Amino acid sequence: MTSIYNDYFGLKESPFSIAPNPQYLYMSDRHREALAHLMYGIQGDGAFILLSGEVGTGKTTICRCLLEQIPTQVDTAFILNPKLTAAELLAAACDDLKISYPQGSTIKVLTDCINAYLLDAHANDRRTVLIIDEAQNLSIEVLEQLRLLTNLETNQRKLLQIILLGQPELLGLLAKPELRQLSQRITARFHLNALNRDEISAYIKHRLVVAGAKGTFFTKPAIDRIYKISQGIPRVINLVCDRSLLGTYSEGELQVTPKIVAKAALEILGPEAQAIPNWRLIAIASIGSLLVLTALLILTLTGESEPSIAQGQPAVQQNTAATIAESVENRDNQTVDSSAYVVPEAQQSPEIAEPMRVQPFEETLSAPTATISKPYTNQASESLTSLSLIRGHDIAGAALNDLLQLWGVDFTDPDSASCELAETIGLFCFSSIAGLNEMNDFDRPVVINLNNQWFTLIELDRGSASLKVGGTTHRVRVAELLDAWSGNFTLLWRAPPGYKAPISMGDRGPAVDWLVNRLQVINDRTGPTTPGYVFDGELEVQVKQFQLTTGLTPDGIAGVKTWIKINDADDIDTPRLDGESL
Repeated sequence: MTSIYNDYFGLKESPFSIAPNPQYLYMSDRHREALAHLMYGIQGDGAFILLSGEVGTGKTTICRCLLEQIPTQVDTAFILNPKLTAAELLAAACDDLKISYPQGSTIKVLTDCINAYLLDAHANDRRTVLIIDEAQNLSIEVLEQLRLLTNLETNQRKLLQIILLGQPELLGLLAKPELRQLSQRITARFHLNALNRDEISAYIKHRLVVAGAKGTFFTKPAIDRIYKISQGIPRVINLVCDRSLLGTYSEGELQVTPKIVAKAALEILGPEAQAIPNWRLIAIASIGSLLVLTALLILTLTGESEPSIAQGQPAVQQNTAATIAESVENRDNQTVDSSAYVVPEAQQSPEIAEPMRVQPFEETLSAPTATISKPYTNQASESLTSLSLIRGHDIAGAALNDLLQLWGVDFTDPDSASCELAETIGLFCFSSIAGLNEMNDFDRPVVINLNNQWFTLIELDRGSASLKVGGTTHRVRVAELLDAWSGNFTLLWRAPPGYKAPISMGDRGPAVDWLVNRLQVINDRTGPTTPGYVFDGELEVQVKQFQLTTGLTPDGIAGVKTWIKINDADDIDTPRLDGESL
């Protein structure tokens, strides 16, 4: 990967890419210990090995480093997307290990195929390791199936070892009583924490040296500022450092200053999430959890199903929380730097390289894949309807037609609505998996599948959601929606003229012309309007700068998410998730 500033600083490649390149892995003491735990686990006789850590701490990179050092007699399978059913995960493992199996095999058949492979590998003095990234997304049923898979053993050792990589939520999942048998089989555990101040300095220097730098370029005050902003999370460090080098190059400077770092953080992370010391975040989160648990205990003991406003319980909780929060605030006399920010989860997802069209529509939306976080509270209201009382569309096309109506389009045959038909009028489908926070970031009504029925989600707030079915709108509790929703969704976005696929360096055509003109309008600039632009290095820089300011990964490619953000910035008429239609 190359950046516009590489030649300026004498770099052979970009030093702060967020790709998990083992070559750039900085081995802090805790990273060395984490790798040692993984190596020990593989060389041991246990079934499960666990590596946990916050988002962006380097778990995947460590694992890739492990793969480079793994003994030659060890065969590995690496599952990057664990949002699968038990049968799908077993099939994925078979594919990675090149195990043949009949099409449409059941769990039993897949398990038998894997067991036969493991016995044959053992006979040839080979070992097998299954690595699962983002393991916090595994369901209890899939985890139990994995445990059963490790039952095959000799008198000396297990024939299959499984490495689980996951965020802290995985620890809570494995602590559930129904997974106690699996938890007892974990022979090596390690939790990867963030870097400290001294380690950040060494980390930045290490990556610069690997990239061919002859100096550090970062002043000590700049590194102090980076530490405040990133809180020691390597992925955030990379994002801020990369943008800081770009800013230093743009200003014709030779060293990164705190001012440049602050500007870079503002452009990448936005002003809404100021950095707070981790202990305060933990304290506030713990207080909130304690209050919720206390309330639930009280309700259980009193036999109440929901808190009663008349009884004054919410008010008591609110006052208590305010008192404790005030106490916490008083204990911290340090002022928070207004230029320090943390990365919202939604901003960490990369630009999608290709628009995910629905083919067929039902198959894309119905796959039970995502585990959804539930950040919203279930607020009691007489206006809310139980989801079980609502009948959705049996046909996905009918729900898509409801969505198209919000865009001012109404097909003669509602059931025949499709993404291909929508493309004929310049509207493209985008299908993906997300939680509610990311849904709010898209700010578009979406088609979702709930209990094998199709709905259009048109409004979302903290306690409730609005679902459109034909000409009727239903208000339901968010908690009910989350219980029935796999996380798959499809939205519509307005494509530029001549759009066929994401555009990047070297492309030309109407979509490139439209992109140039839109960015000029957004940036309040004037320039030539003659068509025939070529997507060159200057345009790539403009795209990256726009991506940075809108919370996207700055890859310089105008893909789906970039076009959506351009439409938002350009104030193009678009139906929003608040229920507004054209």
